[in-house]
Amino acid sequence: MTLTTLQRFKADNGLAYFRVGSGSPVVLVHGVGLRAEAWLHQIPQLSKQHTVYAVDMPGHGDSSLEAASSTTLNGYVDAIAQWIETDIQAPVIIIGHSMGSMIALDFASRYPQLCNGVAALNAIFRRSDTARQAVQQRAREMVENPQLDRVSAPISRWFNTEPQGLELEMAELCRQWLSIAPAAGYAQAYQIFSLEDGPSDDDLASLTVPAIFITGDGDSNSSGEMSQQMAQRCANGRYAVIKDSRHMVQMTHPVEINLLLLEFADQCEQHARNNV
Repeated sequence: MTLTTLQRFKADNGLAYFRVGSGSPVVLVHGVGLRAEAWLHQIPQLSKQHTVYAVDMPGHGDSSLEAASSTTLNGYVDAIAQWIETDIQAPVIIIGHSMGSMIALDFASRYPQLCNGVAALNAIFRRSDTARQAVQQRAREMVENPQLDRVSAPISRWFNTEPQGLELEMAELCRQWLSIAPAAGYAQAYQIFSLEDGPSDDDLASLTVPAIFITGDGDSNSSGEMSQQMAQRCANGRYAVIKDSRHMVQMTHPVEINLLLLEFADQCEQHARNNV
């Protein structure tokens, strides 16, 4: 399967998405500046047992910026929830990466009737003051200077300094996607991302479905400690840290990530059956 040959569907609310496979639904949500293709390694594996929906965030890929009901995280989540209610019409396992993890966790908390499980990859939780100031400064610069290089800095944060093999290939893909990302959609999403500090303790405690938090051991902005802290606040939470990886774990370490996600999806299915 190559994603370049897959059809992109368009929902009435302006969200674009891939739909592949058959079975219980899994929704994949990418991070800022990227697109549904960021799940290129997960879609073929998950779609063997599930109907996989990989969505472009509002203002990314082929999704319209107006798909979001407001310029807040809630607005992005509400747009995805509306699409799930209208087009999928069933509870989903939702998997997010980076800002997509923020969306997935907020969705699981605010739309529990639509969620059978949530996986958060490279999520942030209680940034340090230094990290918070840095990300908010980047967001301001992006808005004030649309011609700013939006490619080199993310690539240097997301990947090793001298990537080799698969990591080099994935870095080049991300470089391409970032270079063609719509400026307005990229800037708006990054502003939202910079102002969020992860789910509240109450939101995490409210989750009754299985939840897994995964990050790379070299991702300083989405550390293993953050994943552990979020997992410990959930009734059915666990976490995993991928060795020798940074921010783009689903792209650079697909074997480890796919094993975790397939096992997690089975756990979610069993939990849903037991709680009918």
